[in-house]
Amino acid sequence: MNIEKLIKEEIMRILLEDIDDDIRRTLEDEGGAAGLEAIADGANATADEALAAMKEMDDVGQHEKGDYILADGENIRVVTSVEEKKKKKKKSSGKKDACYYKVKARYSVWPSAYASGALVKCRRVGAKNWGNKSKK
Repeated sequence: MNIEKLIKEEIMRILLEDIDDDIRRTLEDEGGAAGLEAIADGANATADEALAAMKEMDDVGQHEKGDYILADGENIRVVTSVEEKKKKKKKSSGKKDACYYKVKARYSVWPSAYASGALVKCRRVGAKNWGNKSKK
């Protein structure tokens, strides 16, 4: 059983090395940048296999617009690898505060300039105090 596992790992390592060379060749042929489908087709691999291989490659990274790029050592450097790019998540606005709910309930058009201004004012004075008329 242990020998079978070692053999499978060795085969995968060899396949990934071949895929690495094919990926580099495809990226060079495409001018240094290509989409995942083009890379997978050029490497004769599935998209998952190509992604797994690119995670291990230091000279291949994902561009902010989604293409994969090859570092040439002079002009182009790969700063964020494929794995780090996937880990980054879009920041959520977090939990909605009391002002959000109070202002949204009062204004029928959301979002609007008036509602946004009211939200800012509410957050300035606090949800407990916003909307109460001051006694003169």
